[in-house]
Amino acid sequence: MPKWKRFRDRSIRQKMFLTYALLIIVPLLVISISFYTYAMSIFETRIVKSFEETNLQMISTADAFVSGMIKSSEQPFYDEKLMQILAKDYSKSAYETFEKSMDFRYISDTVFKNLMTFNPNIDSILIYPENSSLIYRRGYDTTFNYKYTPVHEPWYQQIINNAEKPVLLGLREEKQMYANPRKVLSVGRVLVDADTYQKLGVLVVNFRVEQLEKLFSGLDAKRDVNQFIVDEKGTVIFSTTPGMIGKNISQPLSQIQPSSKDYYVVRHDSKVSGWLFYSVIHRNQLFAEINKLRDFTALLFVLLVAIGFVIAFLVSGSISNPIRRLNRLMRRVEKGDFNVMAHQDSLDEVGHLSRSFNRMTVEIKELIEQIKLEEKKKRSAELNALQNQINPHFIYNTLSVIKWMAQAQMADNITEAIDDMIKVLSFSTRSTQEFVSIEKEMEFIRNYVELLQLRYYNVFDCEIDVAPDVLHYKTLKFMVQPFVENAVFHAFVGHDRPYELHIRVGKTDSGDIQFIICDNGIGIRQEQLQELLQQEWSDKETMNSIGIGNVSRRLKLHYGEKYGVVMDSSTEGEGTSVCIRIPAMEQSPASSPPRKEEVV
Repeated sequence: MPKWKRFRDRSIRQKMFLTYALLIIVPLLVISISFYTYAMSIFETRIVKSFEETNLQMISTADAFVSGMIKSSEQPFYDEKLMQILAKDYSKSAYETFEKSMDFRYISDTVFKNLMTFNPNIDSILIYPENSSLIYRRGYDTTFNYKYTPVHEPWYQQIINNAEKPVLLGLREEKQMYANPRKVLSVGRVLVDADTYQKLGVLVVNFRVEQLEKLFSGLDAKRDVNQFIVDEKGTVIFSTTPGMIGKNISQPLSQIQPSSKDYYVVRHDSKVSGWLFYSVIHRNQLFAEINKLRDFTALLFVLLVAIGFVIAFLVSGSISNPIRRLNRLMRRVEKGDFNVMAHQDSLDEVGHLSRSFNRMTVEIKELIEQIKLEEKKKRSAELNALQNQINPHFIYNTLSVIKWMAQAQMADNITEAIDDMIKVLSFSTRSTQEFVSIEKEMEFIRNYVELLQLRYYNVFDCEIDVAPDVLHYKTLKFMVQPFVENAVFHAFVGHDRPYELHIRVGKTDSGDIQFIICDNGIGIRQEQLQELLQQEWSDKETMNSIGIGNVSRRLKLHYGEKYGVVMDSSTEGEGTSVCIRIPAMEQSPASSPPRKEEVV
């Protein structure tokens, strides 16, 4: 059984309870889910936007730091003495060692010292001259490594290949200045003579990685977010998570990708340094507060649903209980007990129904008594009516006797007239079906026309032409007779000329069936045509009193607006043409008229 039928068969109380429950639960559920979804969306958008802004602030801070690093590497270009020292050929000097010592002191104590004073973030500075094996250097807490040479290092080759442009090396290990390699951030560039464009050496400025930690020290408090910076080689140079610095980016991201739905990853890149800035937020930590709101909303939803159930139960009971009591009283009435009275203690619909029920039981009791009296009177009336009824067979038998008497006296015209009358009367009274075959309908019209010709002393001629291929189709009973009747009674008057009536039945090109009734009578004015099409009933002295308008409406009712009656009498005094159009419909055996009974 379908679910809606099972619901339909439930009691009123159950229906009302379920309806109230749904009206309470569905809106609450929709509101709760919508509120939680909206809050999550707003909160999520704001959080992500907040970390995007944090990333952009980090980029701005880091870009300023990198710009300072690059700026520091530009100052040696403006020191002419430094450029002269780097261009010297000490092999031509008489005091080579002394000059080297003085030049080293100038570069270390003047150039490098001024540079480190200008940018206190610098940890160490080195210049690798092109024309000397001496390495100029200065730094904090340094232990120079004489055995190390960077010539074949990738970062050194990167500086050489970029000519005069500064190269941001990112995170690397400085092995020249320290006995134990130390991780630093470096900027390197080639020093070139501005006049001759001669390569004089390579400058390397080192910065400690800890400088980035000082720059972003305020981010350590955000334990629910992992923020890190990745250099151009994919190495982590800063992270709020200890132990990640120096590792490849694939290591922290490998923890995110397998369950990426649990994380938000905000990423930006710097146009200055080329570094990537990541903020990775875990959903559980991000939505910890809003999850508390979700739990509170769920608890409130359950509480409101429970209250709603109680209210629905009480309200449905207050409405259904009076109806149930009234139902029990009705069952007693069904069993014949009319001595029942419903309580009328309320003014609502149930109270009105109870008062109507009480009035109904009183009226039923009175009607039963009245019916008993009327039944006695009806039996007497039926007996009298049966005595006064005339059996239709009596009419047929009487006409048959008259027909035999006419035959015995050789009055053929009387015989034919009575025979036509019997057929017309039989068609009109014995068949109660609304549809008949075209063959039966036209046979009735022939008999009817013969009676009219007898009545009017053959004042008109009638020609009936029916195509044999349409005889088995069905049509409405008495469809043609009103138009024949109208032509004879109204069209064939007022002129001394031979009147003609033509009836043709056949198929159209579209496959429909068409009845054409034409006469050469006096015609009909246009206003009379409209009156005829509105006519419900014909004159009282006609055969069956069916009006032309009645036929037109029956046709449209049974076959649709496409079919119906069209009357034309465009020239007054030159006759009328009627066209009746119906669809070609087969006469099924079930709808065939019953066989004629023998008249006895």
